Amino acid sequence: MDFAIQIRQLMQKTGYPLFIASPTNQQFFTLPNDDMDPLHQHASFELWGPRGETTTTVRFVTSWATTAEDIQTLAHALKEIRQA
Repeated sequence: MDFAIQIRQLMQKTGYPLFIASPTNQQFFTLPNDDMDPLHQHASFELWGPRGETTTTVRFVTSWATTAEDIQTLAHALKEIRQA
């Protein structure tokens, strides 16, 4: 679950709000639609509801297969997307 907490902290630090606070390996955020496609090129996540006009709720899930490298890849992708 440590990786889930790291994802939560990383996403919030980057400016993406939590949709709900989850104490599990599933983390939910509201993303601007403009950020979804670029982020999907670097990270796997699922739509957690219909795509809204400007934002969409998404779910990130960690598992036994999640690695520290996965978290670093996400961090790098978020940095690129937010600077664009």
